[in-house]
Amino acid sequence: ATWLGGLTALLVALYRVPGIERGAVRAFSRVAFASVAVLAATGLYQSWRQVGSWTALTGTAYGQLLLVKIGLVSLLVGIAWISRRWTGRLAEQAAAEADEPQEEAAGADTAEEPEPVTVPADPERAAQLARQKAAVATARVKRVRDADPQRLGLRRSVLAEASVAVVLLAVTTVLTSTEPGRTEEKEAGRDRGAAAPAPAEPVDVRIPFDTGGEDGKGTARVELDPARSGANALHVWLQRPNGRAMDAPEVKVAFTENSKEIGPLPATPDRIATGHWSAKAVQIPMPGTWEIQLTVRTSDIDQVTVKKNVKIG
Repeated sequence: ATWLGGLTALLVALYRVPGIERGAVRAFSRVAFASVAVLAATGLYQSWRQVGSWTALTGTAYGQLLLVKIGLVSLLVGIAWISRRWTGRLAEQAAAEADEPQEEAAGADTAEEPEPVTVPADPERAAQLARQKAAVATARVKRVRDADPQRLGLRRSVLAEASVAVVLLAVTTVLTSTEPGRTEEKEAGRDRGAAAPAPAEPVDVRIPFDTGGEDGKGTARVELDPARSGANALHVWLQRPNGRAMDAPEVKVAFTENSKEIGPLPATPDRIATGHWSAKAVQIPMPGTWEIQLTVRTSDIDQVTVKKNVKIG
């Protein structure tokens, strides 16, 4: 804030103020140098905390944005070094002007004064002459200001410095909302470890149920193929205690990953035949231990929900 805020004020002054005190520019140059030193020290420490490894520096979005920011800061420091050189030249010029002979100043005092301007009686003409005088004075000030090579050079370098600073602030804004590289690598390693074990066969479980009504007891056979993250085929068969197919007005299934607080993810299978329901492309977002919640309704008022945990790779 100190560096870039002062840089903005200096840039405005270089473009709008007729004369700038050289001592003020040199004072700001010292403050800016101290700000850069503080930024370098704290930035290195913060980068070490947020990145943590060389692989995270190049293999994560945070690390890549940080590399872009480091490049912009390096460019900014390089331009600032050029601005410091121009500041030094301004100081040398100020010292040289202070050592000029007093006779030169006295000669300037005895120079011919401009002839007085007669103000016309017409108010419109007077206003027009006033605007012309103001425009001539502004042009003269600008010509004198631009004729100073040290000031012109400093103005250009400060403008370049401020332009890079705007881009740097934009990158920093994005960086603050990006997940740190250390955390991203840790999560990626955890996901790889969780995804390693995968079942060799589809999930095929049997879940007994009892809706409490007449002919409400039975066993549900639930099959999930291939039982991996992504799209799966779901089949549900209902059987009576004697092993015969059992029909029901409604069968619903949902999946929940309780450890990661995901779900319930509903799946409504279609009735294929007596006692058989099926659904295609049932999406399981990630591997883990998922809870199957099976809801069976055998009448308008008799319904039950049973649960079973399964491993999905």
